[in-house]
Amino acid sequence: MSEEPELPPLPAIGDILDRKDRFIQKVYSVIKCRNCQKKYTREFKKGDFTFKELEDEKCLECQKSGNSVITEVYSEWIDPRKQK
Repeated sequence: MSEEPELPPLPAIGDILDRKDRFIQKVYSVIKCRNCQKKYTREFKKGDFTFKELEDEKCLECQKSGNSVITEVYSEWIDPRKQK
């Protein structure tokens, strides 16, 4: 009879589930100016959604206000242990 192959040890399921608790979710909004066509990212504010017209926010490039729109909203999961 041949010997059984030796498999690597499996991690405990608790270790995998606890990993999510240490990650931090960061949410961002991508804004596009309709005057200069530049895009920039800022932290998500309550009430942000895609295609929302921003009347009170100035463009970082041309400094005109009232002509920007939110094109994307996305999030990142950041591991604080790896952050420098």
